[in-house]
Formats: sequence, C-alpha cells, structure tokens
Amino acid sequence: MPDSELIPDEHHDHLIDIRSGKVIEFRNEEIEAIQDVIAKRSGYRLVDHRLELYAVPVEGKDKAK
Repeated sequence: MPDSELIPDEHHDHLIDIRSGKVIEFRNEEIEAIQDVIAKRSGYRLVDHRLELYAVPVEGKDKAK
C-alpha cells in the first residue's frame, strides 16, 4: 500500500500497475455491493475489507481512459 493515501478519509480500493508500481485509488459501488452479498450468503456481516488489483497496461490502449 502506498505511503501517502490520496483518498484517506473514505474507503477505497487499489489498482496496482506491477510494471511501474503506480497505484490507482478507486471506489466502485458495484464491488462494494457484491462484497456484502457474498458475506451475507456465507452467513456473515461484512465489517471491513481490502481489495488490491494487480495489473499490467493493455498494449495499445490509451491509459487516460
């Protein structure tokens, strides 16, 4: 996890470029909702989580998208 969080006061997840080490912080309501569903189906109440996605850039794609 990075030393300096860009979104420190609200929950967020990370997409990590394993080539450059760049960390992209994001929040996605669909991911948040499905985590709750998974916990409930398993008989639990989700109290916290951490999500880190490890990726490499897609060749030929505009990284600004």
